[in-house]
Amino acid sequence: MNEPFEIHRRVGLYAAVAGLCLLVAAGLGYVAYARPEPLVYIGTGVLVVLAVALLRGTVDARTPLFVADDHGVRLQTDDGWIGLLWDEMGEIRVEPRYGIRDDARVKVISLDGRKVYSTPVGFATTVGPERAIAELARRRGPAAY
Repeated sequence: MNEPFEIHRRVGLYAAVAGLCLLVAAGLGYVAYARPEPLVYIGTGVLVVLAVALLRGTVDARTPLFVADDHGVRLQTDDGWIGLLWDEMGEIRVEPRYGIRDDARVKVISLDGRKVYSTPVGFATTVGPERAIAELARRRGPAAY
């Protein structure tokens, strides 16, 4: 039995960007306080909200975004967790990064092709696309059909 393959968030990156947002927000807050500029308060508020959202990503750092083992895969979605056995999947693939905004993703397509689930891989996660391709091919191979 193989050890499970897991994809996690890169917590240090989330924490560093959140800290930077809070630092810039503090500077903007000081400027807004020193000069009566109401528009500067909006920028401060936006940066604080962004920092809080990023810090939420560090809270559940030990929880993986994606797990693949000898039985199948489990991944987080907006509604919770989804689990599929290898023989319940139509296809699983790693799609490359497109442009600046679209990160590489692991895409899991249901057997009937109606549902597509995806998880990011790359800069913001602990796994790159090449490793994801190798790990998924190794696990899917013997258990696929």
